[in-house]
Amino acid sequence: MLGAILAKREVRKAFDALARHDADTVLGMFHDDGVFEFPGETVLGGRFQGKEAIGAWFERWFERMPVIRFTLNHVSVENIFAMGATNTVHVEWDLEESDNDGNAYRLTGVTAFHVVGGKAKHIKDYIFDQNVLRTIWPAGSTLA
Repeated sequence: MLGAILAKREVRKAFDALARHDADTVLGMFHDDGVFEFPGETVLGGRFQGKEAIGAWFERWFERMPVIRFTLNHVSVENIFAMGATNTVHVEWDLEESDNDGNAYRLTGVTAFHVVGGKAKHIKDYIFDQNVLRTIWPAGSTLA
């Protein structure tokens, strides 16, 4: 059960780092060959592997959104009896963000974290309202 408590705590730290635009902390939570997947057919949509690609994704998001505020509604751990630092954590969240022009957006989603040895091996976002994503980010070529 201690492993589950630690996993939940680390995931909460990740969301806090996102709100602070702290890319170094976020990237430090990934394996060097980690994967981040973001949904949609916008410029941010795609599969990003390795810290360099993942870092570029987060920097682009941070540059456009000076205000990022998450509310974590539910954090669940797949194996509550895990003794080590390997587990899967799912977070249901609400996001309020504002862009550089002062436009405010609300998104709801779930993020799945697959953690191996205490670091994220694979993180995948699921966004419930793709129309909001298309409003914020243009379609076209992706960062991937």
